[in-house]
Amino acid sequence: MHFYTVRIESFHIDNTRSRHNDTDTVTFGVQVGDTALPVLTFGAGDVNNGDHGVNLHFGAVLSTDSQRPLALTYSIYNGSVGELSTNLNNLAKSLLINGVHLTLPGSGIKFVNLSGGTAPASLSSAVGLSTLLANTSDWYVAVAKVIAETAINFVFPNCDGFVAADVISMTTGQWDEAIDGQGGSLFRATMHYPGSNSPDGCGSNSSYNVTWSVTRETVTGSLRQFLAARKRSAAHGIRALAVSAVTA
Repeated sequence: MHFYTVRIESFHIDNTRSRHNDTDTVTFGVQVGDTALPVLTFGAGDVNNGDHGVNLHFGAVLSTDSQRPLALTYSIYNGSVGELSTNLNNLAKSLLINGVHLTLPGSGIKFVNLSGGTAPASLSSAVGLSTLLANTSDWYVAVAKVIAETAINFVFPNCDGFVAADVISMTTGQWDEAIDGQGGSLFRATMHYPGSNSPDGCGSNSSYNVTWSVTRETVTGSLRQFLAARKRSAAHGIRALAVSAVTA
């Protein structure tokens, strides 16, 4: 029996979208099978070039079926979320639904990466997961497609807009394979997001990198003791096993 902790660790800015500071909000969601966990958010505030900690996480997420999809999604939005016509949580939910749908049994697709397209189910040593996740050139187009298909209406005033967004969905069996491929209990990836064209008067195109990870823990001994050590109860259902957000 495996438990997984899915975490957005940090983001790094090479170049802001605004002329000076970006005002960033991070949105993070996880779904296992047809169960979506409550979306988490982190207000990073005014940020400039450099490293910025986030540390939002969902911990002790249980999956006993190696064919069950486990999807994560995140977005970083620069600007005032109060001026948006639609809640960012709705976008996260839509992205998760899209990713999980394509990795459900019978779909024919077992790996989904919004920013890099889809890839074959086989994660052989010749094609490591890091390679499959390397192409983020079309991420903004992919987000816009989801927005259009789900009738989400975003209006971006001034220099506002997304500076990063993605959804990654695989079966838990594939996550195990990816974790094993990095030689331990953790898989970590850093994704690069070249920005879309910003309006006149704003800064040059943004350039962001987002680091996230999936950690696997195997239950040894008593499940009750395992959960108690992580301050979780033995209540039924995956939703009861999700921890709240922790900010750095």
